[in-house]
Amino acid sequence: MLSITNAVLFARASLAIIFLWLGAMSFTAQGDLVMINWISGHAFLSGLLPQAASAAKAIGVYQVVMACLIGAPLPSGSFRRIGFIMLGIYCALALTVFLTNPVWIEEAGGFPAIGSGQGILKYLGILGLAMWAGSFDHSRMFSSRHSDLRRWSRPVMMSGLVIVLFWIGAMKFTAVEARGIEPLIQTSLLFSWMLNFMEIQVVSYIIGVIEIVTVLFLLASGFNRGLYAIGLTMASVTFLITLSFLVSFPGSWSSDLGGFPFLSGSGIFLIKDLALLAICVALAAEFREYRYGRRA
Repeated sequence: MLSITNAVLFARASLAIIFLWLGAMSFTAQGDLVMINWISGHAFLSGLLPQAASAAKAIGVYQVVMACLIGAPLPSGSFRRIGFIMLGIYCALALTVFLTNPVWIEEAGGFPAIGSGQGILKYLGILGLAMWAGSFDHSRMFSSRHSDLRRWSRPVMMSGLVIVLFWIGAMKFTAVEARGIEPLIQTSLLFSWMLNFMEIQVVSYIIGVIEIVTVLFLLASGFNRGLYAIGLTMASVTFLITLSFLVSFPGSWSSDLGGFPFLSGSGIFLIKDLALLAICVALAAEFREYRYGRRA
């Protein structure tokens, strides 16, 4: 049954899984590589490049502690609040990478053709999810403040969904993005058959159209709740499909580290979609409460 309570539990579980996994990866060579990519072009953190391996391990400890605080079934919400605050800080730091690092594809003309920044974009939605789930852990003294946090989190979550789906969907109309998704399509039981009838660029066009239509339906929330519900369903299916690539695409796992459970760069990008799926569930629960007046 879809309810606010279940949506919060799913959000907490999703965030805990993602950052426990990413935290553990920070202690591997793949984690060192991610850290180097993060700080090498950063306007403020590039000085840490010689200590990239140590910085990766420090971030790994931070992520693991944060994930445990968010996901552990603790009787008090005080520790969870600390975990959500830690996640908010982490997301804010991650988003600065998007603003300072070279995340554009020069081959496609630079901005707005986004490359490595696609993964960074997802942190906006994750920030909104942290605000939303964290708003339910409050004391009576601050209940009003946390109700405001819940209300403010909704547009942040929605912005995270819309920006990711529209920007990445628009990129599907470029040749560089079509080449990028070709290995995913070739190994997917859901999509590989399409390559028997059309070229990868056409498949990329179709996916891009679906993602942009999903955005249009989501933006209908203010005047057509039916279209909005369809948009949430389409977004949920989209993220379920991208998560399925973790199973079907061997490149999701680092061959240098022995494969599963060690994520590659592609796997790190894909696993964040679990949080975006949790956003869809959260917004659907909010929509159900608004429409039927049923609270957690």
